[in-house]
Amino acid sequence: MWKENLYEPAEILIREHEIFPIEEHQHSFFEMAYIVSGTGMFHTYGKISEKKEIPYSAGTIFLIPPDTVHCFTIHTYSKYVFLRFTDQYVTECIGKYVAHTLYLPEKTPLVVMSDKEAQTARQLISFIADEQANRQNFSVYLQQQWLNSLIALIARSFLADNQTAFPADTEETDKALYLLQYIQQHIHQPQMLRIEALCQKFNLSENYIGRYFKRHFQESLQQYISRNRIKMAESLIKDTQLSMKEIAYRTGYSDACHLTKKFQSYYGISPLKYRKQSVLQKKEQHNSSSDSTLR
Repeated sequence: MWKENLYEPAEILIREHEIFPIEEHQHSFFEMAYIVSGTGMFHTYGKISEKKEIPYSAGTIFLIPPDTVHCFTIHTYSKYVFLRFTDQYVTECIGKYVAHTLYLPEKTPLVVMSDKEAQTARQLISFIADEQANRQNFSVYLQQQWLNSLIALIARSFLADNQTAFPADTEETDKALYLLQYIQQHIHQPQMLRIEALCQKFNLSENYIGRYFKRHFQESLQQYISRNRIKMAESLIKDTQLSMKEIAYRTGYSDACHLTKKFQSYYGISPLKYRKQSVLQKKEQHNSSSDSTLR
């Protein structure tokens, strides 16, 4: 059976089909399938070969974990948005806790949410798809933020349906996830991410906040902040023509020299060289994609 791999941390595909072109297959990554329009059936196979068939229509969302055998059967012409991302992407951009949560829905990959959460999810997917169709400066960065929010939203819905898997108090879980969101929103403001500032914001003691974060996300608070800061810098270096001085300012580094030193340490290459390589890679991908169909 064919198993598809993903060669980037995340990928966005928008597809329309009268007959779905791929039969039973599996992935080495997560795939979120959103039905924009059309009707049909989603087929999935469990570990003991039991087959499940789930009807779909506009607005249906499936989250397909890695190594899940599945396929689609189309009844009426269907349009899909496929959001694909690796386990490592979730771990690095959001945290191990959320990555683990995405494996909870073992019985069905159908995403079930409250009406309010479903509306928010549809809006986020619409933002991502519209940005994909109209690429501009910072498109990749915006899409990543929307995708991260969407993943966290779905993870929260899974927790609500699987309280026995995570017996922690719901309010405590929401607080921990909000802490991640707060760090991402203020990554360019180091003064707001100091221990004393975070403790005051989240009503945690300075002696406890490190253990609190590690317990929820299996890594240290400072590691998470550093990794998010360098990841944001990477997106700006790769997808914009901003100067290193401006990128340093936007990502909370003291100056361009500090950014360059940290980037070189993390990626083993200077920011400017990384930007040049990214430009060449995009040109090669554009040339190859013009002669082939991805899906």
